[in-house]
Amino acid sequence: MIAAGGVPGEAAGARTFDLRPLFAPRSIAIVGASPRSALARTARDNIPRVGSQTRCFFVNPRYDEVDGSPCFPDLAALPEVPDIVVVAVNPLRAPAIVREAAAAGVPAVVVPGGGVVEGGEPAARMQAEVAAIAIETGTAILGPNCMGLLDLTVPSATYIDDLPPLRRGGVAAIAQSGSVTDAFIHAGTRIGWSRIISCGSEVVLDLCDYLAACLDDPETHAVALFVEGFKRPERFLALADRALAKGVPILAVKGGASRQAQAAAIAHTGSRAGDARATDAALDAVGVIRCGDLDELIEATALVDRARRLGRRAGQGRTAVVTVSTGEGSLIADLAPRLGLELPPVPAATEARIATALPTLGLVANPLDPWGAGEGGPEYRACFEAFADAGEYDVVALVHDFPYRSQPGEVALATELATELVAATWDRREVLPVYVSLPSGDVTPEVEALLDDAGGVPVLRGTAQAFGAIPRLAGWERRHARRRVEGPRRPRWPSLGTGFPSYGFEPRRAAAGAARPIVLAERDALAALRALGIPVVASAPIERGNPAAILEAARRAAVDLGWPVAVKADAPGLAHKSDRGGVVLDVADDGALGRAIDQVLAAVPEARGVLVEPMAPAGVELIVGARRAPQFGPLVLVGLGGILAEALDDVAIRLAPVTPDEALAMLAELRGTAILDGPRGRPATNRQAVAELIVALGGAIVANPAWLEVDLNPVIAGPDAAVAVDALVVTERRAPDWDFEDPGGGDDRPD
Repeated sequence: MIAAGGVPGEAAGARTFDLRPLFAPRSIAIVGASPRSALARTARDNIPRVGSQTRCFFVNPRYDEVDGSPCFPDLAALPEVPDIVVVAVNPLRAPAIVREAAAAGVPAVVVPGGGVVEGGEPAARMQAEVAAIAIETGTAILGPNCMGLLDLTVPSATYIDDLPPLRRGGVAAIAQSGSVTDAFIHAGTRIGWSRIISCGSEVVLDLCDYLAACLDDPETHAVALFVEGFKRPERFLALADRALAKGVPILAVKGGASRQAQAAAIAHTGSRAGDARATDAALDAVGVIRCGDLDELIEATALVDRARRLGRRAGQGRTAVVTVSTGEGSLIADLAPRLGLELPPVPAATEARIATALPTLGLVANPLDPWGAGEGGPEYRACFEAFADAGEYDVVALVHDFPYRSQPGEVALATELATELVAATWDRREVLPVYVSLPSGDVTPEVEALLDDAGGVPVLRGTAQAFGAIPRLAGWERRHARRRVEGPRRPRWPSLGTGFPSYGFEPRRAAAGAARPIVLAERDALAALRALGIPVVASAPIERGNPAAILEAARRAAVDLGWPVAVKADAPGLAHKSDRGGVVLDVADDGALGRAIDQVLAAVPEARGVLVEPMAPAGVELIVGARRAPQFGPLVLVGLGGILAEALDDVAIRLAPVTPDEALAMLAELRGTAILDGPRGRPATNRQAVAELIVALGGAIVANPAWLEVDLNPVIAGPDAAVAVDALVVTERRAPDWDFEDPGGGDDRPD
């Protein structure tokens, strides 16, 4: 039983929905069946195709019989109360059918139909009515705008498109697009499916409800997702963390990175796609395996599924590749850095072993092409065994591209090489064998059957897709191992009631971005950050007043801080001082100081005074920032900064808070990370100091729920320290009672 919204016990008196009838119906009724209704006929015929014994009834008062099946006038006339009603009429008529189903005691309704969300006001009204009836009556609704679902473990089917032969297994698939659900289905027997679910527009039950049900299913060991938007991102993160802890990989393609895709997502599912980088950071934090497109998703899912069947791991992902073509090997080597694929060089002992087995082989390398030196199974087996015994490889991959319908001799050779791959790795349980077919051909049925009979040796297609799947699985295995040892590394919020981390995002603040933002004056921003232990530049605020008094106070500050200095306008609400002419740098004497004060006060007439700050020492300019993303809460970022920050667009992002190791990893991800190591004889940057600043800022954005955005740009990173010389803090409201000078005053700030 799941509470409305899918969180057990989320609120007292919340409407609960029982999803069990959706997955294991004893009988279904298809309302609107007619001789013209391909939907009704297909849904009925799919039931025996999956081996289900679910009883199916047609309902339509106009007919006594449709396509060989008796037809009943209404639900009340059925010989039993069905577990599911499938709506086979115009979806705009769904409210009346849902109401009738609820009155008859039917626990679940599937509402298919394309384009209902895009149907304007009538569709919106229909969805609102369906949702209201469901919440009132406790009727579980799949859809509208869905393709139905399959559960091959029961088995059962309420799917409205033709089904090919499928294989029962341990992978659940959930898609917010009906056609993408078909893409999962048409992978056929390559992947063993437990459940395949088409969410539709999710007017009642959503992605999180189905994901929770799949994680509770003992037969599901992996979940593949196609996501356009998250209606409850916080709940999704909690479930994904649960999956990571449990050892259930979640693989996902997330649409909505472009403006066009975001608009389509809103139109298609009613879900907001969210900021792509924020989504990447959030999914990475909970170990979701990200895939760039459906081809990558299918291959990565096939690898996860087959590796689980085989009972083997990808380990560190160190891969030995054996090909039938030097050119293909070169292509794989070229792709490896982009894919994150590790191809360790061949150890000397392994090289000698291969050279002994193939004395005419000119070059022993990884990837390895033995073709010519050995054109049969024994020579290839010697290579497989040498790599498997080296202790330097976790995966041994055979790359083969003989066409499906090639000559019998080539088919026999493909079968022989696959046989030797299996034999060479059969007793070497620490090595994962993988068979890769490149695009020039497909795997022969003989090879497919042989590898399947060998326990499910992974069979992958496509160069980038196949070899990109290996580091994805290896990376997930590392994340899972860390999660088991370290536990969740984000705070918990009791208000969630889930027992899982909330990742610094408080549900009651989900709409915080709608509040009118307030830009703190820089003196207040610096004081707040300083009180939280974040290294910021020393600053002397000078109040506006008598020009001579301002100049004298500024001169004293410059002497105390040390010439040269920077002079900045000090004004609340001023986000970008330099754009207004409110900053003068390298002020070296009294005369220049007076001119600088006059300039910035004239440029920013609303300024309440000026700030005098010492010029920062030489170093690398970085940007370190944080913001409260609407969907996923606090984030922290680091990148190459200064005035070129936006143009360079070289940043790494994580959910906040972060650990020191995560902060160091962020620096390593930057395209320009080598700049931090001191090119051309310059001193190297103190990465640890930068990491400490990132950690501190991540903690600050989590600890201060009123903060919407913090921008430290630039942060000057040198060999000894990292210090922010400019700070922008945007809050959702002013808090004049905050004591920025008291480090212990944080607990008294309004929440």
